[in-house]
Amino acid sequence: MRTLFKNAHLIGRDGESESRFLTVENGKIISFREENADETVDLKGKWVVPGFVDIHVHGGGGFDLCDATLEAVIGMCATHAQHGTTTIFPTLVSCNREMIRAVCDVFRKTKAQLPCHAVGLHLEGPFLSPAMCGAQRPDLIVPPTEEDAELVEENRDVISRITCAPEVQYVMPFAERLMSSGVSFSMGHTNATYEQAEAAYEAGFSSITHLYSATSGFHKVDGRVHIGVTQYAYAEKGIFAELIGDGCHVPKELMRLVVSVKGADRVCLVTDAMRASGTTVTESYLGAVEPKNRVIVEDGVAKLPDRSCFAGSIGTMDRAFRFAVQRAGLSMSEATRLTSLTPATLMGLGDRKGSIEVGKDADLVVLDSELNVCDVYANGKKL
Repeated sequence: MRTLFKNAHLIGRDGESESRFLTVENGKIISFREENADETVDLKGKWVVPGFVDIHVHGGGGFDLCDATLEAVIGMCATHAQHGTTTIFPTLVSCNREMIRAVCDVFRKTKAQLPCHAVGLHLEGPFLSPAMCGAQRPDLIVPPTEEDAELVEENRDVISRITCAPEVQYVMPFAERLMSSGVSFSMGHTNATYEQAEAAYEAGFSSITHLYSATSGFHKVDGRVHIGVTQYAYAEKGIFAELIGDGCHVPKELMRLVVSVKGADRVCLVTDAMRASGTTVTESYLGAVEPKNRVIVEDGVAKLPDRSCFAGSIGTMDRAFRFAVQRAGLSMSEATRLTSLTPATLMGLGDRKGSIEVGKDADLVVLDSELNVCDVYANGKKL
């Protein structure tokens, strides 16, 4: 099946393409020329950007990965697909081994049925710093054990990424053991010193989870200045950094600063979305539906009931893209890297995902003049 898209404003990694044509065949981009095709789609001057890649997303549409059901995994992925996410890494908050095992089993059975490309799971915990747990439940946060390492190894086919705090006891040997089998490690919810962050990067940690949200920073001890993970993100050009792109967790000025220092090739926008994403509810749950996990939703973000801190995002990737361009003042090509190519590259998918290039998967998002989603294509098929 060959499809020709015409009258398109195509955004590549270096800016807008001079061509107004894009030809797709069997799920792949084959040319930027007007070719004979089985189907022609007239985009009438709309923008076309690469499908969004969300590497940190807990839920949406009223569902959460913690529900551990077929309906929940399909429902949350379908919600985010409607908002332009074509590659997704469903993310689990801190929980016990039984829950991790159950989610792995459900995801394994479900991933082939999902509307977007679900590569693997992201475990955000439970191997975090209790001092930096944020909205995650401290009673579920533990150091890793041999049993945890065996659990990840048993489910290596579906676990792609783990966020943990490198300063926590046993985390470094746990991470080094699992990196050898291809699991990507990110430091997050961490109170690590600058030196500990540096050691983690040198050991193979490739990224920092939601920079500025539960990452250690500037502080004084006995009058002496100390710095942490946040400063290490700026100092080490090679490490990738997530930013939550909902416009609430990170203000526009800070987004511009991070991108200007690190460059768009090392910054990933994520949703960090919880189950209220894509809904209009005013109360919800972070993780499993339990009274302990209740949150409120107001001002475009989830919060703990006492409003002491945010409790995840209700954002979507199209919202992050709009915020980057319309509020933070980034270029369209910079925004496509932050939402597509850079996260794809971090997760080893940059050779086939994340940009509109010949030979890559035809994952496309069609946007109107206000950058609202009109249509979404995954592997050339309209969702």
